[in-house]
Amino acid sequence: MIAPMPDTYLSLAQRALKAYDLGDMALAYLQHSDSITFKASRSGKPEAYLLRIHLPVTPAMGEHGADPAALRSELQWLEALNQDTNLDLQSPIPNREGQWVTPILDGTTQQELNCTLLSWLEGEPYRRELENEALAGQLGVILATLHRHASRWHPPAGFTRPLRDAAYFNAMLHGLSGCVTQGRVSAQDFAELEQAVEKLTQIMCSLGQDPLRCGVLHADAHKGNLLIHHGQVRLIDFSFCAVGDYMFDLSIAMGDLRPELHPAFLAGYQSLRSLPPGWQRLVEAFYLGMMVGTFNYLAARPETQPILNRRVPQIAQGYAARFNRGESFWFAG
Repeated sequence: MIAPMPDTYLSLAQRALKAYDLGDMALAYLQHSDSITFKASRSGKPEAYLLRIHLPVTPAMGEHGADPAALRSELQWLEALNQDTNLDLQSPIPNREGQWVTPILDGTTQQELNCTLLSWLEGEPYRRELENEALAGQLGVILATLHRHASRWHPPAGFTRPLRDAAYFNAMLHGLSGCVTQGRVSAQDFAELEQAVEKLTQIMCSLGQDPLRCGVLHADAHKGNLLIHHGQVRLIDFSFCAVGDYMFDLSIAMGDLRPELHPAFLAGYQSLRSLPPGWQRLVEAFYLGMMVGTFNYLAARPETQPILNRRVPQIAQGYAARFNRGESFWFAG
């Protein structure tokens, strides 16, 4: 169910849309997560657009939307991917001044907000009941295509995106630590997650920043950012794209796939790009680091406490504890 839209959102969207040469278009509110999103379309016309007002629903969603340089960098990579690959992706739309980022002033808060516009990508939401080996394999190919492109691409001057480095994962862990003193996460569960993040950061520091295994990545390739169009998987929403180890992307995708589909996903990836030595341990470590980040986000929203109550023990005891003992939770043998 879509939450009710505050009236101020529509007013902001209407003002933002005036900066583009699109004429009169209807705006349909979609959701508010890391940004406020609308579909802009015109009756009887096939063209449609995604308008984003970069105001996160909670600070835990990140501050990159407040930085015009970070937004331009996201769209620079997206534009390069459109030019250099055969992937079906959204395209950034410049405003009348030829800029990809449009600032508007929120008259209520006197806060300047950044807006961006993307082409609309058609497709059916990717749901778990639709999953099969073919789709999992396609997702592997898509991520391999992104990583192959990023490993060869030279970002333009001023390119800046958030880092998924050891400092990031430690910050996510620190953010979650307050839940222990509040009684929202048990000390035992937190200790397992803390040890797993420590092992992750040790691995990352030992590997360094090898350009063959580190670069720009999508960093949010879960099923909520996938569409299916005529049997083909499409990846959307590059708003969390970051710089880090490519195996982080695999951890997110595999964490949202049924385990029996992991081999098909990995086969798709390896059809274009080989996996580095020790990748199994690293993918599992990144999965646990990613879950700590997810818990940190959930902890900022009191209404999600039932999810924390259920998921933290599952991940801490069912995954992190095994990882900390040197066992694998995804890869047999």
